[in-house]
Amino acid sequence: MNKNWRRMHVAACLAAVLLLSAACSSKNDSNGAGGAAANAGDSTDGSASNAMAKKLKITAFEGYWGKVQPSDSPGVKAIDEKFNIDYKPEFVPMEQAQQKIAVLMASGSQPDILGLEGVDSNFIKWAKQGAFLPLNDYIDKYPELKQIPKSIWDAVSVDGKIYGIPQYFHIKYMNSAIIRKDWLDKLGLQMPTNYDELLQVSKAFTDQDPDGNGKKDTYGFATSKGIDWNNRMGVYYDIGAWYHKNDQGQLIPGIISDDANLDRLKFMQEAYAAGAVPKDWPVMEYNDAKQIFWSGKAGIYYEGLPGSATQWKLLSENAPDAEVVPLPPFQAPDGTQGQPGMSGYYTMKTLSAKLKDDPDKIDRILTMVDQFMKFTPFDQRNPQNADFDWKQGGVDKGYTYANGVADLSTDTDAKQAARPTTFFTVQEWAPSDEALELDKGLPVPIEAAYAKAVVDLWSKPNFVYIDPFNSIHSDVFNEKFGALYDKMMDGETKIILGQEPLSYFDTLTADFLKNGGQAIIDDVNKQFEALGATGSWK
Repeated sequence: MNKNWRRMHVAACLAAVLLLSAACSSKNDSNGAGGAAANAGDSTDGSASNAMAKKLKITAFEGYWGKVQPSDSPGVKAIDEKFNIDYKPEFVPMEQAQQKIAVLMASGSQPDILGLEGVDSNFIKWAKQGAFLPLNDYIDKYPELKQIPKSIWDAVSVDGKIYGIPQYFHIKYMNSAIIRKDWLDKLGLQMPTNYDELLQVSKAFTDQDPDGNGKKDTYGFATSKGIDWNNRMGVYYDIGAWYHKNDQGQLIPGIISDDANLDRLKFMQEAYAAGAVPKDWPVMEYNDAKQIFWSGKAGIYYEGLPGSATQWKLLSENAPDAEVVPLPPFQAPDGTQGQPGMSGYYTMKTLSAKLKDDPDKIDRILTMVDQFMKFTPFDQRNPQNADFDWKQGGVDKGYTYANGVADLSTDTDAKQAARPTTFFTVQEWAPSDEALELDKGLPVPIEAAYAKAVVDLWSKPNFVYIDPFNSIHSDVFNEKFGALYDKMMDGETKIILGQEPLSYFDTLTADFLKNGGQAIIDDVNKQFEALGATGSWK
């Protein structure tokens, strides 16, 4: 799959969660509202008190999506007090994390807790080298860890040993196409149901002044270099999904599926020729393309849940009457109509194997994980819930509360620094995606309406494709796919710009297979067969 694109989605969602609520508890944190609140989550059980009697130093290192706050912030002090530790977290921007972690591991400076973005060749190598503590014997002792599905534990295991603590991330609500319904209505257009109709709508959004300002200053859709979201209109057309099969019956990555990609590329080629997308998109940065839509100058883009309150506020300021709805996936030639689900987790925590002779520290860390992982239903996210209030930094310190809604959308450095979960980034583990209630408590009306429509759409039966690729990890894929993907996108860009014909896609596919793509397919399918993993719909 296109890991960069999916990373972009989860990164955006994590950033949004920080600003909205504790739904995914990405950085829901706190400088407890007084000593009582700070200790509210502690057990009064005598044995638990004894377990916390000894003060321990705990070190941690991980990448962070967002602004890194000082390690001596109130949120860290609250963690120290609650768990009787001397907590020493170190964060770096996520873009720098992989390189810096490799240096740490090579230098022998591994911390007690190491946060990783996911399973890759380095994780597998380090696990096999004995760098991480196997967790199999500990999980059943902690109720929140115990509820994590076996399929997800399997995804962070190597040779049957669990080496990572996965962080919850919803399977549903992945980034997918959105459209300005108010523009459709103004121009008397219907919701597009295939790429031909999408092309006509894109042209109309460009040529027929949908924002009514008398200027030709709008586009059908926005994208950026690397082809960003690729105008994927459902699983069948998703370049990252392992859904299609080759002539040998092997599942293949969608990036080389002929029929689906030719439809998508033909649309983008004709849309570009018609001026329905900015001419400079091949060199445009992601944030610049995003700005075109959220400033009200494009009619089609992509978004998931949760979104960014900042973006929705920007759109509402530029287009107060905007109505944004999900653009439903197209019905595929095989009769399916749905979106790919995600893996059910994103990022993980590993513990150093050096802790094996320090059971007190292992227990202290896993106790912290378990308490931060406890899910808070929407109607319990309030100052009266001492655990929630502590995590969020205390009312009027880490968040505000009004009209029955805890609001983290007005974010500041001071609020982030107040929250313990800014510094101990463990996601609350929801019992289901629906339990997140991501369509509630949203401060921007157009976002609230959009979120409800998204939840309704994703609630349809047989709408979510469970990709078997999420159940395995392939060293061959991790080693080879990134470079092959970049070459495919370079070639697709030439097709879209009219520098190569659509038939050039056959050349791209042949090169992909010859230069390592077939080896990827063979290895991935071998693992599918070993696990009995197949794609399914739910």
